Amino acid sequence: MSSNYQFNELRQFTIIAHRGDSASAPENTFTSFDLAIEKGFDNVELDVQLTSDGVPVVIHDATLDRTTDGTGPVSEISLADIRRLDAGGWKDPAFKGERIRTLEEVLERYADKLRLHLELKSREQGLAEKVAPLLRAHGLLDSSPLEYEAPGLTITSFAIEQLFRSRQVMPEVRHGWLLNAITPTDLKLADQIGLAGIYPKASFATPESVLAANEARLSVRCWGIGDSEDALQMAFDSGATGTTVDWPDRAREMLA
Repeated sequence: MSSNYQFNELRQFTIIAHRGDSASAPENTFTSFDLAIEKGFDNVELDVQLTSDGVPVVIHDATLDRTTDGTGPVSEISLADIRRLDAGGWKDPAFKGERIRTLEEVLERYADKLRLHLELKSREQGLAEKVAPLLRAHGLLDSSPLEYEAPGLTITSFAIEQLFRSRQVMPEVRHGWLLNAITPTDLKLADQIGLAGIYPKASFATPESVLAANEARLSVRCWGIGDSEDALQMAFDSGATGTTVDWPDRAREMLA
C-alpha cells in the first residue's frame, strides 16, 4: 500500500511517518519504522548525526538524555558506547532493549522499501561527506527523483549550510530546506543553491506562500504538526503536497 493518499482526482497529499510511527513506538528505531510499513506508509522521516568517531547514527536530539538511558552529546560519545544504550525504555518498558542504529544498519534494512526523508540534524561540517558514500552504496543516489516515490531519498536540514555542502557531494538528490515561514529571500536562496523543495512549519504555511514557492519551482511540504489536528488541516489547506506527522494512521483517517 502506498502512503500517497488520494483525496480527489486532482490532489495527492502524502503523509510522512515522522521518525517512523513515533506516536506508537520509540522514535527512529527499527520498531517505529517497521510499524509505519505495517500500517501502509512508505515515506519515513529520520534524523542523522555523527558519533565522536565519525559514524552516522540515527537519532534526533543532539544529546542522549531524552531518548536513551545515557547522557551527554552524541558527538562526544563513541559508537561502541552508544551501542550499549537502551533507546526504547523511555517510551514504554515493553520497548526496553531497542538500540540506536547506525545509518548503515537502517539502509540495509529499508533502502529498497522506503522513501527516506533524511534530515542532516547536526551542523558538523563532515556530516554530508560521511553520509554520501553510504547512500551511494545502497543505490539511493540514483533512486527516483520524484518527490514521494518509494524507494527513494530526499535530504533535508534546517541548516542551509548543510544543504549547500550536501548539494556539492550529492547534486543528483532532491534537497529540501526546513524553516518556519517562507519569505521571498528564502525562495531566492533556495533557488541559488538548487533546492527542490522548501518546507515550512504547518502553522506558517499559507496558500499564498505555497503558491509563491511553486511559482519559484519549489515543492512545499510541512512539518511541526505535533498533536494538533488543526495544524494538519492547515498543512493540507495550504496546498502543500504532504507533511511529516507522528501519528500517520490517525492523520490518514482524518484527512480521508
